[in-house]
Amino acid sequence: MQVRKEKIQKAKRRAPWPQIRDVAHRTGAKAWLVDARINGKGQRYFFKSKVEAETKAAELRVSRRNEGIAGISIPEKLRVEALDCQARLLTVGASLSDAVDFFLKNVKPVSGTKTCKEVADELLQRKRKSGKRESYVKALGWAFGVFNRKYGDRKINELGHSEIEEWLDSLEHKLATRRAYIRDMGILFNFAKSRGYAALNPVARIEKVTLDESEPEIFLVSEAEALLRVACELQGPRLVPFLAIGLFAGLRTSEIRTLDWSEVDLAQGLIEVKGKKAKTRQRRHVNISDNLAAWLHPFVKPTGPVVFGRFREALEDVVANVRAQLRKSRGEALLKKWPKNGLRHSFASYHLAEHQNQNLTALQMGHADTTMLFAHYRNLVKPKEAERYWKIKPE
Repeated sequence: MQVRKEKIQKAKRRAPWPQIRDVAHRTGAKAWLVDARINGKGQRYFFKSKVEAETKAAELRVSRRNEGIAGISIPEKLRVEALDCQARLLTVGASLSDAVDFFLKNVKPVSGTKTCKEVADELLQRKRKSGKRESYVKALGWAFGVFNRKYGDRKINELGHSEIEEWLDSLEHKLATRRAYIRDMGILFNFAKSRGYAALNPVARIEKVTLDESEPEIFLVSEAEALLRVACELQGPRLVPFLAIGLFAGLRTSEIRTLDWSEVDLAQGLIEVKGKKAKTRQRRHVNISDNLAAWLHPFVKPTGPVVFGRFREALEDVVANVRAQLRKSRGEALLKKWPKNGLRHSFASYHLAEHQNQNLTALQMGHADTTMLFAHYRNLVKPKEAERYWKIKPE
């Protein structure tokens, strides 16, 4: 048996490369197989006739001979360098071809090289042309501006995740702000990748921020009362409609600031939020409660902006007075800070407590996800507090 194996091995060594033999298919049809090993890997080619198989074998022999001649003609220095590079790449499971492909993608991107500032400007222009809201584009532009103060002149394909992490660490912001920057920078580098200015998105390798979920911040009934009373005394039409609509109709700040009096119908008890002004781009009608109608009645006009003038300065003046009055009358400083999205969150909390209907509350707020709304606002205020809230009216 051992002698037979040795004879077979010798015959294989003497057999011409590549080997040609006839094989039978399971259907009974006959075929010719060209069996070759190329770069250490087995390659098989099947043909219907022996002539086709021999032609392929001859092509492979010529190709092998040419490759051998080309290999011999490589300069000694280049051969040594190639072997050294191959050995170093084997430690990370890569080949010379992988290294060359990576180099060409990163050093010479498909669409050419651009700086971070150039890519950011192009992205903002694309966002505007695709119909994104100007407020969203401006917010992105602000974040890109902070980033480009450090890296604006750098080629975007050269930046790695470690440099971006170093920049994030230098900002020393709260976790929520850090998360926002990671999100916005991810948008920038994904755009660069999609346009062929970079091969990778380095932001994808940055550790994501995890935040503890916190309860929505709302105004106490006493704070809402004081806000409206002081606003009525000091600012009147400049601020009362804004606060009242936010507290008792739950419109977003951006929706109130673009609202026109022609869209407020006290007779039918409805506020129309047009699709072009809504965050969700969907038109909706919001009910005007009895107490909201009472607050709006002295200021309503046929047309004109609901919010006008030096709005922010007026609000700061009112808040400062409210804090002073609450401190004086109650001996404590309430309204220490303005609750984040406090007007809208207050509406959601008190409306849900009053009506016990998350679908109705979601409909008024323009929310599609009632599950999220129910989880956030359920049991945030007690029914008696809600009853007091919806009875807040002008004296």
